[in-house]
Amino acid sequence: MRIPALALPFALTLAACAPTDNAPPTDVGHGMAVVNVTATYRERILLPPGHVLTVRVEDVSLADAPARVLAEHREPLEGRAPPYQATLGFPRSQIDPRHTYAVRAEIRDAAGALRFTTDTRHAVLTNGAPASADIVMVGVR
Repeated sequence: MRIPALALPFALTLAACAPTDNAPPTDVGHGMAVVNVTATYRERILLPPGHVLTVRVEDVSLADAPARVLAEHREPLEGRAPPYQATLGFPRSQIDPRHTYAVRAEIRDAAGALRFTTDTRHAVLTNGAPASADIVMVGVR
């Protein structure tokens, strides 16, 4: 009887110590930061081999200029089903706390045609934003 009575407080203590999604970017050593991304799409289809997922962390601070890419992850999907995981690392020195950063994802087919893309902003890193993002891409026709 004592073991179940001790299990609940122990489990609650572990849960309280678990990291949250609002944690600052993880240090990987040598001044590196990491952003973790999960990307998926709602359509119930399996893409054939040849499709490529691209995930980027971008500085989107300037409204009248193209976004500056801090990190990019590109991988062939090879017929795998979503969700897709990506980890992007880059020097912490590239993060300016006054700037705004966002993550975006896209999938292109073997010919380079856009099939799925991000249609909403997924803020990361600064202004209270987490160091991770769950992206649901939309189909492009």
